Amino acid sequence: LSDCHIEVASSALEVYREEKKPDLRAEFYAASYFDLPGAVTSQSFTHVMMQTSMFYAHHRIDEILTSISKLLSPRGILVATDMLRGTNSKDTELIQKLMKINSMPALLTLDELKLALARNGFQYTDGEILDEHCVRSSAEKIDKITQDNISCPALPLFKLKTELFKDDVMTFQLIVAKKT
Repeated sequence: LSDCHIEVASSALEVYREEKKPDLRAEFYAASYFDLPGAVTSQSFTHVMMQTSMFYAHHRIDEILTSISKLLSPRGILVATDMLRGTNSKDTELIQKLMKINSMPALLTLDELKLALARNGFQYTDGEILDEHCVRSSAEKIDKITQDNISCPALPLFKLKTELFKDDVMTFQLIVAKKT
């Protein structure tokens, strides 16, 4: 999470505590997968959550999953959202464009991610396709940027995302895996 995401997550946590679970414990940290702070590595967690971030480093997925595995207690749960190649995703020009914009050397399919999870001591237990949410969110961002005439370097990326999720070229997935 980035610092601004931590603020949003902390606010949402407070609302959740008030409405549903007052004893919920959660901690949020801004960090790199490859350089976690001591406040994180000195603990063991029952759950690790990652929001739309692994795809930036699919070429180092085993390092990421090894780090997460070290943090999780036995039978701990990893919950992540991630962009992946869809089932109709040959090396298309659109995917190559996305990878170039985001400096991504690799982009896995769901099956490749499941294999990486298994190699690193996880069992894929559940998932959900979130493509419609991603397209709707990108469209809302495009509308806001255009409507308010905001200078935004990410505008081409938002436009590209709406194209990529058509016809299963790419997919946005919720991934749940248990440490074995």
